[in-house]
Amino acid sequence: MSGMNHSEDLSHILIVDDEAIVLQSLQMILEHAGFHSVGAPSGSAAIKILESEIPLRLAIVDLILPDIPGEEILNRARELRPGLPLVAMSGFGDRLAQSKNRLELAAFLAKPFEKATLVETIERLIGVRS
Repeated sequence: MSGMNHSEDLSHILIVDDEAIVLQSLQMILEHAGFHSVGAPSGSAAIKILESEIPLRLAIVDLILPDIPGEEILNRARELRPGLPLVAMSGFGDRLAQSKNRLELAAFLAKPFEKATLVETIERLIGVRS
């Protein structure tokens, strides 16, 4: 159920996007939905978070990043955090389609997407019950 308080769970949702306004907007949406999030403005920042002790429940990764390709981040996430649900997002539908076939993704989001779509996707993947 959207808007329910998930704050008892101290694990985070990792969001990786190099566009500051997108990253901030996604974090705000998740905060309003009751989720904790941690943002990474680059692929290298995402790798550092994945290598850290920060508890993660889900990773949402933009496929187009300036330093490390999103697909590489998703592959590293799979190695470093086995079982972590992985979601790819992109404004380039063809890139998403290609990645969907190559990567084992829990979901993919084509930008722009609605707030409700984001929250419902997360709730479905982490098993939130209404």
